[in-house]
Amino acid sequence: MQDTPKTRYSLIGKLHDPQNLEAWNEFASIYQPLIFRICRQRGLQHADATDVTQEVMSRVSKAIGTFDGQQQGATFRGWLYRVTRNLVIDFFRRKENRQVAGGETGLLELIAANPGEAESHEFRLEYQRQIFSLVTNQVRDEVNPKTWQAFWRTEVENASVDSVAKSLDMNRGAVYVARSRVIARLRKAAERRIIESGESFDV
Repeated sequence: MQDTPKTRYSLIGKLHDPQNLEAWNEFASIYQPLIFRICRQRGLQHADATDVTQEVMSRVSKAIGTFDGQQQGATFRGWLYRVTRNLVIDFFRRKENRQVAGGETGLLELIAANPGEAESHEFRLEYQRQIFSLVTNQVRDEVNPKTWQAFWRTEVENASVDSVAKSLDMNRGAVYVARSRVIARLRKAAERRIIESGESFDV
């Protein structure tokens, strides 16, 4: 019998064991793309964003044992955002110290300003996108291809129900049912991942 989300240790708790490769692989699948996108949005080139992302991951692996959200009054995602933000700032400071030409000072000031606002909007949005990407791949492999196409083409590609029903040889009602079933599965899969990660959409 599989454990329910409430009876399993959260992903964050499992990371305290450096030998738990399954937990670290799960962590990387959720957060590494998120960190990379944040670095790119802050103006880092692909190679530099990759380096900073690896630096963040290394920093987390060394410091995760000291993270206690209840004592520190912080979510894990908020803590991770601050680690990422600080390392991006360090990157630009190193560039300035090497006297690289062109505009980093203004960008550095922008990055350093209003961290709370950036965390609550940008980082949360990237987290939601990554969770959606992961559960989309999972659910797509679990449902009938025609059911998935009925959902994807009407909900994501905004095709009309009539045109999708005709192309898939389904009636309108079947398209609506297929779409609803996929949405329900996506929501359930996302909720399960979030619970098991120890995070939420709202914090």
